[in-house]
Parts: sequence; C-alpha cells; structure tokens
Amino acid sequence: MTKKILLGLLLAPAAALFGLALAHAQTEAVRFYGPLSRVVTPNGDHINDQAFFCFENPQRSDISGKIYTLLGAQVASIGVQRDRTALAGAGCPSSIIQATYLTWDGRADGVRVRSGVYVYRLIVEDRVFSGTLLIVR
Repeated sequence: MTKKILLGLLLAPAAALFGLALAHAQTEAVRFYGPLSRVVTPNGDHINDQAFFCFENPQRSDISGKIYTLLGAQVASIGVQRDRTALAGAGCPSSIIQATYLTWDGRADGVRVRSGVYVYRLIVEDRVFSGTLLIVR
C-alpha cells in the first residue's frame, strides 16, 4: 500500500469524527494560510520543530486552537502569538501585514507526544479551520 493511500485512510476517520471538511476556508476579514508545514520534527534542530498556523488578521480577531488524536482525544490547546520575530524564516507569506499565528511544539502538558497523525482545529470569528499534522520523531 502506498504512503498516499495509507495517509488517506488515516485522515478519513478524523474528518468524519469532527464533521468537518479538511479543506481550508476563508473569511473576508481573516485569511488562513494553513500550517506552514504539515510535518513536524521536534528534535531541537530548529527545522520544523513547531507547527506554525499563519493568519492575516487585520481585525485582530480572537483565534483559539486545539490539537486532537485521530480518535478525538484532546492533546493540547494552542494560543495566539503576535511576535513576528518568532516567524523569521518560518515561511509565513511576506505580504501579511497584520500577522497572527498559533504554534504547537509537539507536546501535551510539557510531555512529547508520540509520532503519528494529529488533527488541528482552529476557531476564528464564526469559522472553523481543521486539518492534520504528522509528528515524526
């Protein structure tokens, strides 16, 4: 079985579980650029050590996020960051003027999570953005 087919089989239950399409939507006020990398390798080499979720957020709307296992167990809550220096070199589009972003370092309550597929769910205004990340250790 190819990796692409296997990944598709893993993601379908997550989409059904949360009742959400994995495609990203946009609002007029907020633009979601998605995770800057869907593969996170939190090994301390400063390359893909964190997941960055980048938004154009001119209204400074509240954004909240949660990370789940494929079975729906909550792993982490993630909060908003506004310090653009942390995004240096992260690949956030340079056209973003009012950047807001969330990060996740592959930990749950300070403990490293296992390698695997995780579901993110971000809420901004009345919209929900969801998708998957792969943690590789």
